[in-house]
Amino acid sequence: MIRYSNQFCAAGLWVALLAGLLAGCGGGGSSGSTGGSGAAYTVPASGSSSTGTSTPASTPAASTPAATTTTAYQVGTTTTDPNLPAAPTMPTLPPANAACQLTANYAAQSNGLLPTTTEATAGSTAPDTARIQAALYACANAANAYTATNTLSSNGVVELSANGANNAFLTGPLSMPGGVTLVIDSGVTLFASRDPTQYESGTTGASTANLPGTPNAGQTGATTSAIAGNGTYYCGQIYPNDDGCKPLISNVVYSGSAKIYTSNNAIMGPGTIDGQGGQPLYTTAANLAAAGAPPLIKRPDGTNMSWWDLGWEGNEALSGEDENNPRLIEPLYGYNFTLFNLTLQNAPKFHITPTGINGFTAWNVKIFTPTAVYQTMTNYWGAPYSYASIKNTDGIDPGSKSPTTSATPASPALPGGYSGSAGSFTGDISNVLVAYSYISDSDDNMAIKGESSIADGRVYNITVAHNHFFYGHGMSIGSQTSGLDGNPANLASADPGVVANTTPLLVQGQLVYPSVSNVNVYDLSMNYTDNGVRIKTNWSEGGLVSNANYTNLCMQGNPSPNTLDSTPQAAIIITPYYTATGNAGLYPSYQNITINGLHELTAASWTFQGFNSASPNLQGWPTGSVAVPSPAVVNPLGLTLNNVVADVAPLSVTSSDASITLGNNVNVPLVTSTTNNVIAASNTAIAAAPTVDCSKAFVPFPGQTFP
Repeated sequence: MIRYSNQFCAAGLWVALLAGLLAGCGGGGSSGSTGGSGAAYTVPASGSSSTGTSTPASTPAASTPAATTTTAYQVGTTTTDPNLPAAPTMPTLPPANAACQLTANYAAQSNGLLPTTTEATAGSTAPDTARIQAALYACANAANAYTATNTLSSNGVVELSANGANNAFLTGPLSMPGGVTLVIDSGVTLFASRDPTQYESGTTGASTANLPGTPNAGQTGATTSAIAGNGTYYCGQIYPNDDGCKPLISNVVYSGSAKIYTSNNAIMGPGTIDGQGGQPLYTTAANLAAAGAPPLIKRPDGTNMSWWDLGWEGNEALSGEDENNPRLIEPLYGYNFTLFNLTLQNAPKFHITPTGINGFTAWNVKIFTPTAVYQTMTNYWGAPYSYASIKNTDGIDPGSKSPTTSATPASPALPGGYSGSAGSFTGDISNVLVAYSYISDSDDNMAIKGESSIADGRVYNITVAHNHFFYGHGMSIGSQTSGLDGNPANLASADPGVVANTTPLLVQGQLVYPSVSNVNVYDLSMNYTDNGVRIKTNWSEGGLVSNANYTNLCMQGNPSPNTLDSTPQAAIIITPYYTATGNAGLYPSYQNITINGLHELTAASWTFQGFNSASPNLQGWPTGSVAVPSPAVVNPLGLTLNNVVADVAPLSVTSSDASITLGNNVNVPLVTSTTNNVIAASNTAIAAAPTVDCSKAFVPFPGQTFP
């Protein structure tokens, strides 16, 4: 069983990189206002903490005061950043080959919806799939498809253009074959098919006796239709597993049953990809028969459910089942996938899930779900579509994956050395950049995820810079945070930089490297998000999270929350007790977490918890595959707070099993408690700075309307 110690430190290389980053990410000058509601509240005097038998974490060393920076950082005003690479550039348009420019055959309505008669008129539920896919193959630069080198600038190009009043394409799943950039012109929308049979993945698992069927009129309690399961997870149904659908767009090319993972793909705007998440699903009897799929699930009124209906039904009415809905974009393994100047909206499930890939960029990407027209529509039990009634539509979720081997394409020949050997991938996700983007999506705005096994890949070198988050669950790490902790032999095939930039722990005689590490989040506004900074996992999918740095953040809660989601904002919530699960021995450890510049304008809760296998928080959790350890495993949270200011007295402050260093200008009331195993100690040597300026942080979402 894994027992982490609480000793962890960053190597000099990563510290130097971080120092340069923080020094160079300054923005516009201060206007003199911090954007708050007046002076920050004053921390009440704290009494002596109670005593107990727990052993507290070691006390951080005291030091001499540091000089104070005189200018407040102004969130949301930075337009250039020397620490980032150059912005992606649009290719030359139109493509030199006229066959690589496709024109639209269908027209969206003035409200942005595609008419529901389109499929019947076209005689197909995905009439544009074949011609777009053919163009992607024909126009790609095949020399770029299987190399780790970033060659996006020499990609082939496919352009989707309007044709008079026709401005819409309707497609099923598309495979990016590598070495190709898909451009969607201004005013053009690529709509995802509403037909689940278009996305069937062929995933199989344990046979089930019944499939969820028509729900009762209420939002809770569902009937089931007696449809015999055959072990196949069908798209558009609800199961304990959600692997029944292919994504709308991926970099996976299928060669029979084999999968080829391609590199150097890009999707650029300024057009839109729309997942039609709130429209009723649609298929034909012939399509169902060909797929061997069950009938579509119905609403109580007899009409077909939407993707979002399935999300609510699975997550709420059926208490934790999984809706089998397609993701919009899923780069899987390979190298270098870029999204630029693009709008994504109304996804059936997650919008973007880069997985196990080295090199992913989202720059000036706008994610907005649900759009205004859907806000006037209702789900199957009569609730309006809103940020509160739509589930699992995360914005951007970079995640690791299990190691795999790509099939070898017949042409071109796979160059030697592609991902270390002929198409092999460690499952690590690394070198991810999300910059200058806007995300309002009803679930995690962004969630950085590991996996649920120590045999899986890791997550490292993630940069989130100059972004605006709106309705959603904030900036998250987790809930999966496992990956290669217990298998250092696999590090030989990973990016050596991750080894140089981190210091391992010695656990039962072996070196343990972080599952999630080297995360930098800076210049971020969070407007009406449920949470601000959130790190979440549990003992069934936990691991070592380290070197996560949050700098210059502004946040404010929703003054008029939806009754379905009315919990006040959690400014910081760091917990290893996310969801009650059985013990799998994957004990969370959060180390070297730094928050340097955070301004909360509204009343919020604050949670700082390390892991303790004897914690009362675990009482009542289900029995797992691993017995509760004795003696207890305790991994104190290692956290530094500097320039962290709340304008309003916290609604609550919860801390346990934590070693917290308090720098300058921190007014969140944290005190040492032997009962709760908390050390809160001052270190005034940390550079002081004025309260972060939020006066220009909370901007409108470009081109969209909130309810």
